[in-house]
Amino acid sequence: MNLWPIIKLSWKNVWRNTTRSAVVMLTVVLGTWAGIFSSGLMNGLSMQYIRNELETSVSHLQIHHPKYSEENLPKYFIPNPDSLVKALEEYGFVESMSARNMVQGLASSATNTFGITVKGIRAEADSTVSDLHTYIHEGTYLEPGIRNAALIGSKLAQRLDVEVRSRMVINFQDVDGNITAGAFRVVGIFDTPNSNFDETHVFVSREDMNRLLGRENTVHEIVMLVDNFKNADQYRDSLAKVSVMEIQSWGDVSPTLRYTDSNVDFMLYIFMTIVAIALTFGIINTMLMAVLERTQELGMLRAIGVNKIRTFFMVMIETLFLTLVGVPIGMVLSWLSIFWVGSVGIDLSAFAQGLEDYGMSTTIYPELPEGYFVNIGLLMILATLLAAIYPSVKALKLNPVQAIRKV
Repeated sequence: MNLWPIIKLSWKNVWRNTTRSAVVMLTVVLGTWAGIFSSGLMNGLSMQYIRNELETSVSHLQIHHPKYSEENLPKYFIPNPDSLVKALEEYGFVESMSARNMVQGLASSATNTFGITVKGIRAEADSTVSDLHTYIHEGTYLEPGIRNAALIGSKLAQRLDVEVRSRMVINFQDVDGNITAGAFRVVGIFDTPNSNFDETHVFVSREDMNRLLGRENTVHEIVMLVDNFKNADQYRDSLAKVSVMEIQSWGDVSPTLRYTDSNVDFMLYIFMTIVAIALTFGIINTMLMAVLERTQELGMLRAIGVNKIRTFFMVMIETLFLTLVGVPIGMVLSWLSIFWVGSVGIDLSAFAQGLEDYGMSTTIYPELPEGYFVNIGLLMILATLLAAIYPSVKALKLNPVQAIRKV
């Protein structure tokens, strides 16, 4: 069957009512642009939340004593941490690493007390796995040689009513289970996108913590960044073969992050499917009106020998033309919008308090996963084909004699 004459006739039919066709195409352009751009915003918000958590507190992989996750007690430290770190450095996928000691304690100032997590770090090594040093709001980051210096979060500083150069006392258990305490001076206050993290964490020198814990080179946690955080589960299984310590991926440490990462793609396609369904009903309405307005013309075509299959394809191709013009333009506009807004960001600082309660940044950078544009194009073509079926079937049911006589 030669479809070329049908294709040319369909194209001419599209432009017989220029205003109506232009409105339908504009609707498809705006619907496609709005759907994809909104998906980029949702995906950007989710990915920034995941990155913030990974780069500030969780990291990609964590290693602890097997009993540490059951009871966060100082006595469950990692034996021979230096040899383990040296062995881990042999793996090509490990990009950076930091060994920390970590205890649960009570911070006290002259006016208040609050439960906290104290992490003893070596500043230079820890800055390769955490971007905490980029969130210093007041004062400075930890520097080598300054004894009993402490970094605290902005929320904790408010609770304790302390500022830079203020003193505070931290109480906790040593490795033998005895209560010990140390006086620290605040040298810096950090303000991350996660207000809960800011309220509960204090960072000090690892050597200062070792003195208070009563044991040299005490390490409770080794955190790592790998080349691709999506492969963390696979890397965890590889490392588990060479160590008896408990190795956890970021998804094991934070099931909420794993749920967010695994469902974000699914939610994007659900959203675009809803947009496609809305556009489908608009296209059905437009094509149905076009078929009903051309009842006499379609009856005449059937009377002079245009069979049902050609009539069916003619209406289908008209519908495809309306969409195939609008969808690519909408996709290009959305790509340009996401590219530009993704470089400058959208400032949502007016909602800072609410966003920080959920660990989200106040500046959103839209982004989309690889292959999303291609899949959306295929989804819109499928929606168009479905939308064209009913008007085409309606055209097939016309009786040529009755259609010609219809005024």
